[in-house]
Amino acid sequence: MTRRDWERDNVGKMGRRWIVVFLITAGLRAQALLNPERMSAAQKDFDRGFRDLPVSCDVMPIKPLLNFGFRFQAGYVARVPMNQYRGAGHAWTMITRVTPVDGSRAPFYFGDRRRLPPVPPQTKETFQVTGGFLLGEGKYQIDWKLTDDSGRVCSHRWTIDAHLGRSERQIKPALPPDTVTDYGLRGATRIPQTDDAAPIRLTVLMHAAPINPRRTQLGPRDQMMLLGTLSSLLDRVPVRSVKLVVFNLDQQKELYRREDFVPESMGQVSRAIGALELGKVDYAVLRRKSGHLDLLSELVHEELDAKEPPDVVLFLGPQARTSDKLARAELERPQGLGTRFFYIQYRSLMPQQAGLPDTINYAVNRMKGKTMVIRTPGDFARAIGQIEHTPPSLP
Repeated sequence: MTRRDWERDNVGKMGRRWIVVFLITAGLRAQALLNPERMSAAQKDFDRGFRDLPVSCDVMPIKPLLNFGFRFQAGYVARVPMNQYRGAGHAWTMITRVTPVDGSRAPFYFGDRRRLPPVPPQTKETFQVTGGFLLGEGKYQIDWKLTDDSGRVCSHRWTIDAHLGRSERQIKPALPPDTVTDYGLRGATRIPQTDDAAPIRLTVLMHAAPINPRRTQLGPRDQMMLLGTLSSLLDRVPVRSVKLVVFNLDQQKELYRREDFVPESMGQVSRAIGALELGKVDYAVLRRKSGHLDLLSELVHEELDAKEPPDVVLFLGPQARTSDKLARAELERPQGLGTRFFYIQYRSLMPQQAGLPDTINYAVNRMKGKTMVIRTPGDFARAIGQIEHTPPSLP
């Protein structure tokens, strides 16, 4: 089946087909990196017995893409017709072997096990499952197999090439070449970053919202973008201390706050973001038409009035839905303040996304700050460079 046929079939029948999708993203169950020494010979065998008991399935490889965490992300989508099963109690075991082509490293193995929901008789439904992993630069051979509870097997083999694009050449990937790891970065050795920028006291005000302003759901992809961007920011910018506040303008509330934030607390941020329900808005919030402006004003004033103001206040997140301005009397930059204000606003590559300023943009402008729109990892790398090397604001 070609990609065109697969997409046409998937889109054309999505409305009436029961498709269960497992996304490999932050906060959701993902395949885990396996210890080869604890695997059996049968688990490592990707060459024998597949034709004897086949499972009908379609496997679509996902090409490597550099994410905002400066790591290549790749994987697969597998679709299995459920008319091959009946009743309850069925399960799949999936093992992926990722082997650097140049032979510099031993293969990396990933495993996952899925229990299937009860299957009705004469069904025409399809079960869809995805898997993913993180890579350093290099060429890799991927061997994948799915084994069901009766011993039948579906397998697929392909090769991928993870490399920087022309606009990404200034980026230093966060994983060494020919390295593979899971989303938890277990066992990963990061490339040490050398930078002559002085460490700063940083406040990050992260706006947790969908990348597409028209959506009312904060999906797994949005969560991955938020967490990956924050993780990469803290990995790249030299800091003395970090304060993190996560908020949502539509809900007019803070979701998370920590004065001495460290990367090890990322799980707390993930849970706070995952609990956000944008489809439910309290009646009191609807009555406060300017509540989002009040929240934004409070966040900025808290930094302006701090006993020891931060060197940098950074708003981080996708474009907000609102575009109204704070009253001039509510937000004025004090004379002599050395704090620099930035807004890293990421937008999708979709051409229909509006390019007009939003409410956060206007607030940052009032503080004589700078907004940097990013759409690609290269944009993000350049934005981090500006934050590191922009001199303090003059009185």
